[in-house]
Amino acid sequence: MRAAKETLYKLIGSPDGFSLEARIFNSICVLILVVMGYNIPFSFSVGLPETGWICTVLLGVSGYVYYLNRIRKKMVAALTIAGVVITILFAVNYFFNSGMSGASLLSFTITLFLLLIAGPSRHSLFWVLFNLTVVLSLLTIEYLHPQFIVETYPTRLAQTVDLASTYSVNVFFLYFGTLFFTKAYKLEQKRVEERSVVFERLNEEKNKLFSIVSHDLRSPLASVQQYLEMLKQIELDSDVRKKIESELLVGINHTQEMLVNLLSWSTGQMRGTTVTRTSVNVSACLKPIIEIYKPLAAQKEIQLVFRGDGLPTVLADGNLLQLIVRNLVGNAIKFTPTGGQITIEATRTDTSGLITVKDTGRGIKEADKPRLFSLKAQPTFGTNNERGVGLGLFLCKQYAEAQQGAIWFESQESVGTTFFLALPLPMRAKN
Repeated sequence: MRAAKETLYKLIGSPDGFSLEARIFNSICVLILVVMGYNIPFSFSVGLPETGWICTVLLGVSGYVYYLNRIRKKMVAALTIAGVVITILFAVNYFFNSGMSGASLLSFTITLFLLLIAGPSRHSLFWVLFNLTVVLSLLTIEYLHPQFIVETYPTRLAQTVDLASTYSVNVFFLYFGTLFFTKAYKLEQKRVEERSVVFERLNEEKNKLFSIVSHDLRSPLASVQQYLEMLKQIELDSDVRKKIESELLVGINHTQEMLVNLLSWSTGQMRGTTVTRTSVNVSACLKPIIEIYKPLAAQKEIQLVFRGDGLPTVLADGNLLQLIVRNLVGNAIKFTPTGGQITIEATRTDTSGLITVKDTGRGIKEADKPRLFSLKAQPTFGTNNERGVGLGLFLCKQYAEAQQGAIWFESQESVGTTFFLALPLPMRAKN
């Protein structure tokens, strides 16, 4: 089945490289080549040499326009040449094949059908008028000058066989043309629906991005600006000044975290996520992240515990691993109340390395759990009104899967949350 599909794509072109009309036209050309391969010997065998030679010319024309569309991708030129030349050939054949008593009129009908389904809709009226003009002209000429028509059928049986054969070929074209067109239309409809889903997701991501830029990045900068203006106008107590600066520092830290996520996400959207997996020393990779967050945890009197000796190495991208853990630890600090505890632990299971980030925070509501790792997650506020936008956990899931890992969580309201990050082990570590 797969081999047949690949052969079909080679003959008519893939959906990614050719429009629906171009693929239909290529299919018709292939069918005509097959049918002419039958008609040429058949015409000569029933005593219709003129028709046989016309079919031979038609075979060459079909091959050329197929090349023009399939290889050169000149759809309009190929269709125009095919429509005009084939109609003229059938008009010539009309005079050498008993006129209205022969099978030529059936050929005009099927030619028009194929041109209408293969050509752009803006050309449809032209082909209808062109076909009608040619056919009505031929009938008028035969009526006024019947001597121009050559009676070529040697017997009544030959005429019957020719009409039956032409009708059968037309039915063959109608059936397979309609079947292919219907299937191609449904496939195209499915592709459009898939694109709509992608566009919807991109639109959601765009809205999320604008939300971050318009609010979450602007607010901390506005606070800094207000503080600096305040310093110019009034003299602040050292205690008040220290408190405001501490609050601003927290806001700037969260803004920096959002900027890192935002830049990482936007770079991935433009260039794709680049993953370079190597054997990473977990303790050495995560210690800088813990050191960065210790001052922030100390401000909320949160105990930050790191146990990394249980997992020497994992197969991962060090930069992506740091970004994931940075988001998990930052969220844990954000949603853990004063006096709580956050434990980061690295252990080894039978099949993978496991990094856990456990907090004693307020937990996750049941209604929020299904969409926690998606961009549909609603903005939330930490225990000190720190604002989150949901982009961090979305990136965590993307980057975990990009490293052939997995991420999940367990949470209970008012008790706490534990995030689990599983990553593959290096080959030597599995033994």
